[in-house]
Amino acid sequence: TGDSGDHTPPLRVLVTGGSGLVGRAIQHVVKEEGGAKEGEEWIFLSSKDANLMNMEETRAEFEKYRPTHVIHLAAMVGGLFKNMKYNLDFWRNNVYINDNVLQAAHEVGAVKVVSCLSTCIFPDKTTYPIDETMVKE
Repeated sequence: TGDSGDHTPPLRVLVTGGSGLVGRAIQHVVKEEGGAKEGEEWIFLSSKDANLMNMEETRAEFEKYRPTHVIHLAAMVGGLFKNMKYNLDFWRNNVYINDNVLQAAHEVGAVKVVSCLSTCIFPDKTTYPIDETMVKE
């Protein structure tokens, strides 16, 4: 039925942290600005979809979507003072999240994982609310 001989699986990109600052920006580019190419599928996960600190929940989402590529942005966040007060909890929980995402991606045969992890941003001399246009090098 019109098989061209190309058996490359469709590009299915799973974005963890899809409701965060960077995740929302990627979602805007993909959905609003036509950033996705034909045949690509983009899935944006948030903490409402799964607790990525839990391996079983992480594995279930990866099995459900079987991504070929992952953009890993999810992290436990809380702002400067919470980060300073609970630095061990933040570090450990983010290590669990990262490890679970990498393991689940490996198990479903994802081709590539790009991780960009941060727990907070603090632009100098800003107004609120902060958005991605206000973050400078």
